[in-house]
Amino acid sequence: MPAQSQQAPPNAMTPTRKNIMLGTAGHVDHGKTALVKLLTGCETDTLTEEKQRGLTIDLGFAPCRLSDNRVVGVVDVPGHVDFIRNMVAGAHGVDVVILVVAADDGIMPQTHEHLAILSLMGLRHGLVALTKIDLVAADRRATRIEEIRRLLAKTFLADAPICPISNATGEGFDGFFDALNDVVSACEPRPCSGLFRVWVEDVFTLRGQGTVVTGIPSSGAVRCGERLELQPSGVAGHVRRMQVYGEDAAEGRAGECVALNLPEVDHLSVKRGLLLCAPETIAPVGMAEAELCILESVRNPVEDFFEAHLHVGTAAVMTHVALLEAAELAAGQKQMVQLRLSQPLPLAPGERFVLRANLPSHGQSGLTTIGGGRILGASNARLRRKRPWTLSALAARRDALNAPAAWCEQMLRESTVPLSFEELRRKCLLRPDELMVLVESLEGRGRVIRLPGGAFVHFSLIETAGHKMLGALQVFHTANPQRVGMERDELFATMSAPPEICVAAAAFMVKAGRLERKGTIFTQAGWSVRLPDPEQELCERVAATFKNAGWAGPSSAELSGALAFPVERIDKSMRLLAERGVLIRLPQGAFIHYEALEAAKQVALGLFKKRASFSTMDFRDALGVSRKYAVPLLDYLDTLRFTVRCANQRTPGAEARKLMP
Repeated sequence: MPAQSQQAPPNAMTPTRKNIMLGTAGHVDHGKTALVKLLTGCETDTLTEEKQRGLTIDLGFAPCRLSDNRVVGVVDVPGHVDFIRNMVAGAHGVDVVILVVAADDGIMPQTHEHLAILSLMGLRHGLVALTKIDLVAADRRATRIEEIRRLLAKTFLADAPICPISNATGEGFDGFFDALNDVVSACEPRPCSGLFRVWVEDVFTLRGQGTVVTGIPSSGAVRCGERLELQPSGVAGHVRRMQVYGEDAAEGRAGECVALNLPEVDHLSVKRGLLLCAPETIAPVGMAEAELCILESVRNPVEDFFEAHLHVGTAAVMTHVALLEAAELAAGQKQMVQLRLSQPLPLAPGERFVLRANLPSHGQSGLTTIGGGRILGASNARLRRKRPWTLSALAARRDALNAPAAWCEQMLRESTVPLSFEELRRKCLLRPDELMVLVESLEGRGRVIRLPGGAFVHFSLIETAGHKMLGALQVFHTANPQRVGMERDELFATMSAPPEICVAAAAFMVKAGRLERKGTIFTQAGWSVRLPDPEQELCERVAATFKNAGWAGPSSAELSGALAFPVERIDKSMRLLAERGVLIRLPQGAFIHYEALEAAKQVALGLFKKRASFSTMDFRDALGVSRKYAVPLLDYLDTLRFTVRCANQRTPGAEARKLMP
């Protein structure tokens, strides 16, 4: 698979790759392409029109070998105002910029605009090449350097080296090359974590091999044989072969110039502006949230819902910008916004974007860069202005963008339902092994809770649900002072939360000492029943009757006749005693005293000592009661895992085995 540009000169040493991308920037005809050729030996103007006009129109790529034999990529961008769109498409993958200013012209309009775009793209490393020094006198060089230093004073290039150089004579090249090596050494390689994503720069076909897609991956890494998907089209295919900087490679990483051979993909379905990514990871959206910063150069405030050209990755679409904080946004200010796109794009959190607009009311003619920022999310739902929760969540996302663990925690904090591992992985755009490290760390710090089914929730969700439970119990105790507490299902029904959240919240509050659990009854810690004397006396008589009845507990109707109280009052007393744990509610509505239940367990253990299992009739005879009383009691022992039913036989359950020798 041949490279699109010439290779770096051969060297006796084996080159190593550093996944950092260099990029040029600067005004048209200031010598960017000539400098790249001097640096790499590659001619990056390959289009016929570029050769005829002597003007860079589209992006050009070349490998650059540094002094320590490392190889990095260089992207040469057009400087003409008519091709700013192409410049932005190339700038999205740049880590180190070479800002080119011609000594004869000095600082020009695209010098300003390119510098603004690079700042919006988040660049932190670079240097300045003062070209064409062979055309000016020494004092003119010094003047230009002073002008450039003033321009850069409040930018990320404030302390950058300024290197005079002549592309024609080679004067100053050694100093420039040394400075470039120092700047690249100070720049950390692009992280290769996360799922693979690359915005398409170019596409072409090779006879016998099919479609080849080129670009600079934004994140992750890809290997030959892996399946990738184009978004937003959804077309997918496998990587048969790959080149990095024009050399065959087994892996392509973020920050490198890669060419991917995808023979299953029709080249007509691929174009610049599409995203190639791991399958089923990023869905195209029509609305996205972001923090927008307006450049100082914009003369008047922009108003809500203004229209602009959105540049993100290599894509460019029209968008309306809905302001979420105030009705207008002035120069130098930031604000949370929602981008409402003219066509869907596969946007990922953290992606940087640039807005360009025509603002005739501002006295600015033609398209110009007005601002940019970072994507914070893609809700795909219209958001309204001045909603505190929305603004707080977006601010938290902004603060977490550069910290994967913080982003993972924020995704869980925002979710009102448990997230499966796969759901969380998609929100974080991480590989499974990367996410597992994060969630285990968050679990260890108590920030994230893993539910029994394997789903994850943020601790704050459990804490909030727990306090809501406590509030529900306090209201219940006030209205029902004679009752011990609420049945589990009764309590959970007051919560507008999934059952697994309720279970975790209840466990959290019990562990914290705020709630108490007695069987299936929950109560506020320290709560004691307040019964009138007549009610207390009746409860004691009912309890005594059940204790004397042993395993043949009476019905409420039988008790009503024996004690001469209405059935309703007997039912109430039985329920209160069951909440206290004095009576045990069996299947089919029967009750027995808790002492009778403990005695029944001993009977079952005695039967297990004689043989491995027993029948219902064996149990009935051992108790000396009828089947009417024995069957509900056995069924209840099954629910306690004291016995296990196998057809008509019972074998020891887990709880029984604990008590057996």
